[in-house]
Amino acid sequence: MKTFKGIFIFGFSITFLFLIITSFSNQPQNKNIDVVILKLMGKKLESAYTIDKGTEVKVRNGLTGDEVLEGFLFDGYEIKGTSVASDAGRFSIVYTLVK
Repeated sequence: MKTFKGIFIFGFSITFLFLIITSFSNQPQNKNIDVVILKLMGKKLESAYTIDKGTEVKVRNGLTGDEVLEGFLFDGYEIKGTSVASDAGRFSIVYTLVK
C-alpha cells in the first residue's frame, strides 16, 4: 500500500510540475505590434517613423506634429514613452506609440 501511495504522489507531483512549467511558457505573444516614433519640436514635426514587422517607413504627409500625434491616438495607438532629444541646442520631444 505504501508503494502504491508513493507512486501515486510521485506521478501527481510530476504532472503538477509539468502543468506549472507549461503555463509560464504558453503566454500569448503579440507578434504584430505596430510602433510609431514621433519627434516633435514645438508644433513642428521633425520626423515620424512607423515600424511594422521589422520594416521602417518614414512618414510626413505635410502635417504638423500635433496633427500627426492626434491622428495616431485617434487610430488606437497609445503613448508608451516620451523622451527629450537635443540637436544643436534645440530640444525635441520624442513619443513612442504602440498599437
